[in-house]
Amino acid sequence: MSDSKKNQVLYWLRPEDVKSEVYVHSRSFFSRYAEISTLTDNEIEDLIYKEHIYISKQELREIIYATLQAFNFQPKGVGLELGAGCAAISVELARDIKEIEKIFAVEIVPEIVEMAQTSLISIAGVQDKVIPVLGDFDNLKVDDESIDWIIEFDSLHHSFDLEKTAKGSYRVLKKGGKLIAIDRAHWNTSRARMRSLENEPYSEAFLHARGWDVTRKITRADNGEHEHLVSDYRRHFLKAGFKSFDWKNLIAPELSILKLSMVSAIPWRLRATSKYRYIQMWPIWKVIVPVVLFRFGVRGKYRNFVKLPRAKNSKRFQSKTIFCITK
Repeated sequence: MSDSKKNQVLYWLRPEDVKSEVYVHSRSFFSRYAEISTLTDNEIEDLIYKEHIYISKQELREIIYATLQAFNFQPKGVGLELGAGCAAISVELARDIKEIEKIFAVEIVPEIVEMAQTSLISIAGVQDKVIPVLGDFDNLKVDDESIDWIIEFDSLHHSFDLEKTAKGSYRVLKKGGKLIAIDRAHWNTSRARMRSLENEPYSEAFLHARGWDVTRKITRADNGEHEHLVSDYRRHFLKAGFKSFDWKNLIAPELSILKLSMVSAIPWRLRATSKYRYIQMWPIWKVIVPVVLFRFGVRGKYRNFVKLPRAKNSKRFQSKTIFCITK
């Protein structure tokens, strides 16, 4: 990394203090960063989206703005992105919304902050608004009640202590501030099933690809992959002091989701070794009405469901839980 890019980064942590952590080390491998200096801006942006987000920029923007619209929320002032990864959300919001003054993009993987974040921020020309931060979202080094809003995408479930994360977010938010979350959450399943998913060990191929000893046992939980119910998020954030917790579900109205819903009714132990082991519990009686209404009608909302179609052959999720948590 060049000295100019290194000078952009706000270091709340020292890189050497976190690089050995499993959940940091496993996310520190990129295929083409050695040649990043030879790529064009468009090639760099495409590389970062491919290796960190797995969907297109257009799809990411659709998710962001569908979520903000679902809660009738317009970010302004000073924001903070938890587990920001390559800071794509911070970059898009900072570029689009002039009322945003500054965003702290907090990420714990040094290579992602120093290479991916600084590159995206520079390409977008938002160095004056987005601050790349090497930090832990359980130890936010900003003043009490100094942040107007917080946003996160698939980061809260990486928390090793959700109660601590909720308390930290509450501390830094101003009164009336909101935390907008786009994350993985189970509607209804057993604790036994969630623990089974967390304790599942990685394959030798996964370990080898990330430079680990293939004889070492590393589980999804070791790698920061945790499972929570919607009620878990609600309990921890309300206990931290937040006054309200609202949630909805973004859903692509495809008939295949009805099939997955029926598969999810099969006891999890019977599908534990199948390709369907990760499917969440989607009761058919809850999803059939919104899918039919969204697919064959003009309606865009139904109860807790929000229509978010996806392109053919898209790898984007079919369903995702979103939260709006207000201090």
